[in-house]
Amino acid sequence: MSPASSPIPTDPRSPDGGYNLHNEIDSLLGCAEDLFPLIARMSSVSNRLSEKIITQDDIPAVEEAIKVRDDLVAWQLPETYTLLPSSDQHCSLEDVVRTAEVYRLTALLHLYRAFPPLGGINIPTLADQILNCLLLIPRDSGSLCIHIWPLMAAGCEHTDPIKRILVRRRFEDIRETLKVANVDKAIELLVEVWDRKDAGDMNAGWASLARERGWHLLLG
Repeated sequence: MSPASSPIPTDPRSPDGGYNLHNEIDSLLGCAEDLFPLIARMSSVSNRLSEKIITQDDIPAVEEAIKVRDDLVAWQLPETYTLLPSSDQHCSLEDVVRTAEVYRLTALLHLYRAFPPLGGINIPTLADQILNCLLLIPRDSGSLCIHIWPLMAAGCEHTDPIKRILVRRRFEDIRETLKVANVDKAIELLVEVWDRKDAGDMNAGWASLARERGWHLLLG
């Protein structure tokens, strides 16, 4: 996983209107360059610790997970007055700042999901924070093109019907922005996680379900 992670691979910008997510992130979140290495570290350590029995050999990975968590908690955006507006005229500086915060929170959520023994955080509360930040960003903002990962990660945690409706509507906004069929597959994955949770599997998650289906993550 990476800042450009999506449950379903998306192609670079092409005649069908798709986006090169790596380029979009570079232009939209240049204010958060030091956050991306943290997310890469989070991804690496999450892969090492997820869905396995921890042994003595894993102690260095556990120590790294704790360090990554602390660094993500401590990370802050630069002062707003030092930031340049996005090159996308449909994306305000406020959208950029909120999106960077969403990425930080989503990295924390994924880390805690991968390795629950870290403790000390309420995942539903964190998912609410992410959704609330996303919904403060206008539905026609240019930043929506890089919201698939946070919306998926947070959306899968919601059990409240109203919040699920809000998640679905925002996914539909993203689909309208990107105009690629891959967003439909992301929605399909989301609904499957919800169905499993409703059937009693509260540990159901999008990453494990994607692996189960043989779907590969886009690493931008």
